[in-house]
Amino acid sequence: MPLSDFDMEGYLPPGLHAKAYPTIKRILVWGSFATAKPEPNDLDYSIIVSVEHPRASIAAEHRRFFVPFDARQFYGVDKGYLVIKDYPLDEYVERLDFLCHNRDRNPCGIIEINVWGESTEQR
Repeated sequence: MPLSDFDMEGYLPPGLHAKAYPTIKRILVWGSFATAKPEPNDLDYSIIVSVEHPRASIAAEHRRFFVPFDARQFYGVDKGYLVIKDYPLDEYVERLDFLCHNRDRNPCGIIEINVWGESTEQR
């Protein structure tokens, strides 16, 4: 489903607008967007995907968010870290560890956007 038309001021109309991609589990925002910098240099985000993701069809209008080459062209996204598979586990942990460190290799936080409605709370 394509996004709605923008209003006269360039905003989407009220409401949530998205296309469901069941192979995308979560989105991680990191780098300068997860700092106090008033003007981040570029957009650093990663999508955590399931094993079925390589077979997923990405709509043309969403390629600039979810396809490494397009995301690099539109937003300067680090294409090497755009798509992170949740398998094998050791590779996933290694990539996540990289994201959780700044350029000086000091630990830092990242932002997780959960798109599957998974709960991290213990019951």
